[in-house]
Amino acid sequence: MRWSAALLLGFGVLSAASGCRNCDLVEAELRTRDSDLRELKSDLYQAQLRNEALIRELSAVRQTAPALISPEQAAQIYTLKQVTLGRQTGGYDEDHAPGDEALQVVLEPRDIDGHVIKAPGSLHVEALEITPEGLKTPLSSWDLSPDQVRRTWRSGLWTTGYFIVLAWKNWPTMERLRVVVRFTLADGRVFEADKDVTVHLAPPALRKQAPANPSPEIPGPVFPDPQSTLSTPRRLDLKPGATSGTSSPASGISVQTTTMWRPKSTPSLADSVQLLRPEALERPPADPLGP
Repeated sequence: MRWSAALLLGFGVLSAASGCRNCDLVEAELRTRDSDLRELKSDLYQAQLRNEALIRELSAVRQTAPALISPEQAAQIYTLKQVTLGRQTGGYDEDHAPGDEALQVVLEPRDIDGHVIKAPGSLHVEALEITPEGLKTPLSSWDLSPDQVRRTWRSGLWTTGYFIVLAWKNWPTMERLRVVVRFTLADGRVFEADKDVTVHLAPPALRKQAPANPSPEIPGPVFPDPQSTLSTPRRLDLKPGATSGTSSPASGISVQTTTMWRPKSTPSLADSVQLLRPEALERPPADPLGP
């Protein structure tokens, strides 16, 4: 009886210990599930707020003209809060020659949460030289339409925004520049940002003559030069099988031209197959050892 009571007591103690461990595991799993549920609820709430803001923006664009929206109303409807200049803003060197031949501006429109969004608008860029005494003198300025700004959007791993390359109207003589941008939305709101950058000066011998009214360098198709000196093509009337020798008046090189290649005619296979009368086949002699 004593051994039986001891066994029952030991079994009860082990059961209680294993039950406590199972309870701890269950409680830990419940705490993890509660934490995940709270995070999902927070994400859902933020998504609902963003959807409501987008719905208000869409209804305002469809029903109200942009000119009739006041800046106070636009600030509550549209999600753009500020614009910043990315860290890649500065001199632009593509030909790997000494000096920067253009200015690159990386514009980052940000919403109320600090995320970069593709907000449409026009852009005005000013570049000012900073003298050693701290004085700022105007160097160049550019104006871009909303369509030109839209085509420069780029999404990258480290930086996302509008990557705009602007050729110098006047070559800088100071390495330090102040870049000032003004981003104007369709509703009339204006956002401004500035940044001090350092550029590499090009030697005077390598500075190209800037055009009178240079336009921003926007990616697009490359068209042939209309002032090309190529000769006008002319038609050659040749008989079948004939060969003629022509020479280019511009280069004096003789060119042999022939007619277009044509495949040889293939004979018909209509007479290659004939149907004859059937003939009886002779039966082989019987095997004497067979059944």
